[in-house]
Amino acid sequence: MTKPPTPDTTALGVRKRMLLFYVGSGTDWQRAGVTGETVTALIVRGLIVRDRDGRLRRECRRRADSGCRAPP
Repeated sequence: MTKPPTPDTTALGVRKRMLLFYVGSGTDWQRAGVTGETVTALIVRGLIVRDRDGRLRRECRRRADSGCRAPP
């Protein structure tokens, strides 16, 4: 079962939500045509980060109810 959207994500437009989907599913967001501006906007908002290999991943805010887990 999916989790309900958070206030952080409900205010996002379609492009930004799609990027979150691509990052979360491991889909190649560049091949899907997502612009660098969209990536930058989500990094600035703190919703995604680049890992040490340069790949995008979801930012994990450490809360007990968040369901986040540490990256491998």
